[in-house]
Amino acid sequence: MYDKTKGKINYKKEYKKYLTASVLDTANNKIASSSFISAFAVYLGLSDLAIGIYVVLDTITNIVQIFAATFFGKFGQSKKVVLTNYTIYRISSICFAFIPFISENITIRTIFFFIFASIYAVTGELGYVTFVNWRMTLLEKEDRIKFAAIRNVFRNTVVVVFSLIMGIILDKCTASGYELYGFLTLFSVIFLIALIDIMIKVNTYKPEIEKKSAKVLDSIKMPAKDKPFRKVLVVCGLNRFAHGIGTMYLNVFILRYLQINYLYYGILNIVINLSSAMLSNFWKNQAESREWKKVILPMCLVSIIAFGILLYFENSILIYLLPIVYILMGIYDSAYDIYDHTAIYESAKEDYQTSYVTFERFIEGIITAILPILSYTIFKESSNAIKITFGLAIATYIILFLYFKNVHKKNKNETIKQQI
Repeated sequence: MYDKTKGKINYKKEYKKYLTASVLDTANNKIASSSFISAFAVYLGLSDLAIGIYVVLDTITNIVQIFAATFFGKFGQSKKVVLTNYTIYRISSICFAFIPFISENITIRTIFFFIFASIYAVTGELGYVTFVNWRMTLLEKEDRIKFAAIRNVFRNTVVVVFSLIMGIILDKCTASGYELYGFLTLFSVIFLIALIDIMIKVNTYKPEIEKKSAKVLDSIKMPAKDKPFRKVLVVCGLNRFAHGIGTMYLNVFILRYLQINYLYYGILNIVINLSSAMLSNFWKNQAESREWKKVILPMCLVSIIAFGILLYFENSILIYLLPIVYILMGIYDSAYDIYDHTAIYESAKEDYQTSYVTFERFIEGIITAILPILSYTIFKESSNAIKITFGLAIATYIILFLYFKNVHKKNKNETIKQQI
């Protein structure tokens, strides 16, 4: 860690630059992920299953993260290497815009869609750990949770404004028979945000990363044998399965089967991001003591209620209850985001954070890879089939709630015994 008191760099200035770039980065991730890109996939004519696989693809490709520690251990985590990978990542997200001009055949469109989506997902996963290390080495420990909370507020504000504008633009373009032009506007904005983001990162100080590199096998053995870290893996794994199976077909469900318009779709994106932004400071306060039961247990409860609404109510009524569902999902997002960006890294063994973080993502990838296989056996391209996935999400969140509550109780009893 550099010494910010020796005048080598202006810590406050670099903090603000990295915060700005991180806001743009994470906002673009929201925009160019499973929301409006799923709507574009519906426009292209992709099947429900294909869209569902796309929604969880970025998590499935977490599997490649197990190679990230070794890869960057060999080639280094220099700014040039990190930003080269990041630029490829962003360019691939814009390539979707060319698909309508390549072919009108749905099979060909699907193939190209997944080529671009796969490049986007893999480069995103390879670069994830480098940005975690950049953030954690740049920021002082006391600033980490505050940074995550502030970033979430600004990120969600950007997404809120964008969602409203894009909802209006897409509806107007669709009404005029120029739906494609609306989506081309979407990709133009993605490109602009990415360009500004990259330029800021180029001019932001990046500390030298001096993490001990481990071979692929060691990257698996070390965190897997670390008993305290296993609890983190179980929590993240259960959450990933529950949230993945529950949201895999959510976008296609509300666009194709509830048949809402783009403006309503944009408003729902506003609702989820406003909800997340408003609760970020609350979860930051809950997490200050690192007593994670105050975050995980409420997170499970709001998720159970949200998916319960989606499962229980008929589609004719559910269309009016979607804002409530998205408010609850926003609460979930802000809660888990704090845990994900702090607890995993700080639970890792000193000097081996890269190996631990990549292994956790590797486990998430394996778990998520099960989802398309599982959903294919129950999925028959219908509204009722999708509702089964909501039920599976509820069941898994109940298991996670009981597990975490039991683990916390055991840890508390062990602490009491040690004090005695």
